Amino acid sequence: MFIYLHGFNSSGASAKGRFFSQTLAPDAVHTPTYPPAPAAAIAGLQRYLARLLDTAQEHGPAILIGSSLGGFYAQYLARRYQLAAVLINPALQPEQTLTPYLGWQTNYYSGERYYFGKDELTQLRRYAIAEPCLAPVPTLVLLDAADEIIDYRDAEQRYRDCAQVIVYPGGDHQFQHLTEATTAIRAFTGKILASQN
Repeated sequence: MFIYLHGFNSSGASAKGRFFSQTLAPDAVHTPTYPPAPAAAIAGLQRYLARLLDTAQEHGPAILIGSSLGGFYAQYLARRYQLAAVLINPALQPEQTLTPYLGWQTNYYSGERYYFGKDELTQLRRYAIAEPCLAPVPTLVLLDAADEIIDYRDAEQRYRDCAQVIVYPGGDHQFQHLTEATTAIRAFTGKILASQN
């Protein structure tokens, strides 16, 4: 069972969410949509995960997949619930990454207008994991080297000693290696299953 966490200004109906729902089938892929404010997003995701994890035994291990800001949330929630995580071009320093986007926003998928300001940036600090290798969980990090928004080397350096890190040449922040990512996620999941048997 996979839980896909979307990025900033996106939703559970995003192209990546739909892609993984198709390519990771027959495994279930849950694609929740959550509020733009970080505190509300984490609170909503914790309620969502609590319900899902009650049935996780029936569906195999639960694995988080987070893209961009969703990768930041996945990093935090993976430790909170001791889950495996796949981080795709993760925004591990979102206070820096999102500063240029302060102000009124329009969600790409729902059309919802909302304000993302300094209070929301402050909320993000509560969920930061400065040194993920101090409390490791099984993690796969997938990075496009030509990400124009986030320097891929940040995630690569943070996770090099406690995760499988794959850097793909080229690409961009949207992440242009989804087909390769599916193969890597399948292999990662296989290792987790093997370790539990």
